[in-house]
Amino acid sequence: MGRNKVTLAVILLITGFFLSFSYQYVHKMNEQKTRISSEQWQRENDIRKQLIDEQDKNRELQAKLDNIRGEIQDEEKRLSDQEAASTSIVKKLNTYRMVNGETKVQGPGIEVTLSDADYSPDAGNPDDYIVHQQDIQEVIYELLAAGAEGVAVNGERFTARSYIECVGPVVKMDGHKHTAPFVISAIGSPSTLMGALNLNGGAAELLIARGISVTVEKKDAIVLNPIL
Repeated sequence: MGRNKVTLAVILLITGFFLSFSYQYVHKMNEQKTRISSEQWQRENDIRKQLIDEQDKNRELQAKLDNIRGEIQDEEKRLSDQEAASTSIVKKLNTYRMVNGETKVQGPGIEVTLSDADYSPDAGNPDDYIVHQQDIQEVIYELLAAGAEGVAVNGERFTARSYIECVGPVVKMDGHKHTAPFVISAIGSPSTLMGALNLNGGAAELLIARGISVTVEKKDAIVLNPIL
């Protein structure tokens, strides 16, 4: 009987030890888990905060990049506008120089020959049968209005400053005498220039009505030298 009590006491002691050990182990593990969970949460929170900070920085950088791109586009447009303006100025300057006879011009075009009409003593006013300075001027102005890039009369360049006048039986342009027939050379689109001359009521039609000989020829290549 006394032996059984001792055995029971030992069993209870061992059982109590295991219960105590188990409780302490479980408690310790729970504390460790709690500590690990807390550390992990803190670490994840720190990472999340860093990610948010990086996203904010990225947004700021993106905004700066967009501003820089906008400034670059504005600058490119400004430079493009300047280049276009410069090109336009150069083109206008070259056109001015060509019209003014300051540069050599060559290309296709037409030649218009004006010759005095055959005069009969029994006819009317003899002045109606000869080519006058205004006849030459009207043909030239029609050619220029049609886009002629350069014009010459008997090989002499006509410019915006040119002056044509009649002096007896001859015509003077810029002080140089010219006699009929008058060959007016014009560089430009042959079809356009001829179309302008052949308009109803145009200079050519009026000259022909007076009996003035008007001939027009297309030319593949005309060379107009600059004025000296």
